Amino acid sequence: MVKFLFNNFFRYLQVVKYIIAGGTATIVNLLVLYFLTDYFQIWYLISSAIAFFISFFVSFYLQKFWTFADSSKDKIIRQAGFYLAVTLINLFVNLILMYFFVEKVGLWYMLAQFITGIFLAIESFLIYKFFIFHKPTTKTGEIEGKDHLKLLIATGIFPPEIGGPATILEALANSLLDQGLAVKIITYSAKYEGKLSKSANQQIEVYRVKQSKSKFFNIVKYFCLILKLASWADLIYATDTYSVGYFTYLIKKIFGRRYIIRFAGDSAWETAVSAGWSDDYIVDFLKKDYGGKIERLKQRRKKILTKADRVIVVSNFLAGIAQQIGVKPDKIRLIYNSVDFNHHPIFKETTKAEQWRKRFGQSAKIIITACRLTPWKGVDGIIKILPELEKKLGRVYLLVLGDGPELTNLQNLARKLKLVNQVNFLGRIDNRQVISYFKIANLFILNSNYEGLSHTLLEAMKSEIPIIATKVGGNPEIITHNREGLLVNYNNQQELIEAVYKILTNSQLAESLVKNATEKLKQFSWHNTVKETVKLIKQIYHE
Repeated sequence: MVKFLFNNFFRYLQVVKYIIAGGTATIVNLLVLYFLTDYFQIWYLISSAIAFFISFFVSFYLQKFWTFADSSKDKIIRQAGFYLAVTLINLFVNLILMYFFVEKVGLWYMLAQFITGIFLAIESFLIYKFFIFHKPTTKTGEIEGKDHLKLLIATGIFPPEIGGPATILEALANSLLDQGLAVKIITYSAKYEGKLSKSANQQIEVYRVKQSKSKFFNIVKYFCLILKLASWADLIYATDTYSVGYFTYLIKKIFGRRYIIRFAGDSAWETAVSAGWSDDYIVDFLKKDYGGKIERLKQRRKKILTKADRVIVVSNFLAGIAQQIGVKPDKIRLIYNSVDFNHHPIFKETTKAEQWRKRFGQSAKIIITACRLTPWKGVDGIIKILPELEKKLGRVYLLVLGDGPELTNLQNLARKLKLVNQVNFLGRIDNRQVISYFKIANLFILNSNYEGLSHTLLEAMKSEIPIIATKVGGNPEIITHNREGLLVNYNNQQELIEAVYKILTNSQLAESLVKNATEKLKQFSWHNTVKETVKLIKQIYHE
């Protein structure tokens, strides 16, 4: 019974509130009766009448504003009158039923009162819900004041924090709102705390947990807030496997709340590689039994993904990874990334990007890469080929967009190879300006050992810049070798040098790759991303 109540807490939250409100009113009644009679020596019948009216108003306000969430005040006097009438009628009904059960049926009076109390509680709840605090139907057939399907998006990053994932998520939230969903968002924030501001669309409430130095305190604050917001939502959409994904897993396990998780990368593998615990490729990582902390990471990730109602993957490669982890195929839904949601203008001439082009000269050869600076992104491999490229092509510059734990190592590598003037680390760039940086370069390289489905590759395609990428993960789903770009093996310096030379010395090839990439980009449609996401959310809601 206890497990059933926990698993269905949110589903029957209104009933739970109704019971709590009724119990609170009863306690108030008894306390007022006791203090008026015993401490103030008021005749018990007068005390009883005063206690009744005080508890009546406590009960009315709790039921109206809390249990049934009726914030209207224009009908409050009429509602209070009906509420009082129901209360008085229930007193009369209580006497009749008590007499019937005790005198006619022969029940013990305490049992008779228990049965009568349950009947009156159910009867009162139905009258309150469907009559007194009932919200009238509008002309469109919707309940006045009632939101549509309610979606809580749980994420670790959201604007004004910069970055592609944050920008995409804001666009998705606004698009879901346009499709008739009610949306709230919970996120961590470097600067802000609480429900201080909304998204670009003023109808979306954004709840922020400001990150402090204490990681444990951050986790506790986030969990308490998501637990509160989960009572509002019909469904939770988690964007990360760990942290927010684990919270949604716990909420489902305890309270039965359904959730979707977006699987854009194996967090267990990324954590292990970043910490230096493993240098295995992801496919080998899945098969190998490490024991200890790595295996605990893998098991936690497996619980979060397998218990989700659906897992959204961003590539067929990740669909295969999810299945290897243990997710059933019928729970996996492929929804590709997209970049055509971004209608921000391309910055020209006066931007910092254009200043870099002017600094190097209009005829200079500029290679650009953009990623989080982690070991598997292979930025070191791009830096290492620059000396050889300069022998073949003359001075070549490299712009590195992004930051991360490898930054210091990469800067030291540039100094060691005496490439400080050629290699420029620009740090994190506002997503609205990334494309303007791509526009001033001659070539984009993604020398990664692992990609789910690279959003940066899609941005490069949109920027109409020739592309070199590795034959890993979801990259071949975007780039076909010698059609939309050139594909090379990860960190294969000779293949990289040959591919760069081929593109930078053959303008006809470069133009052909750009043209084909622009056409291929149409397959990664924002309209389809939103349509498939809404379809999936509604499917789960109606199951």
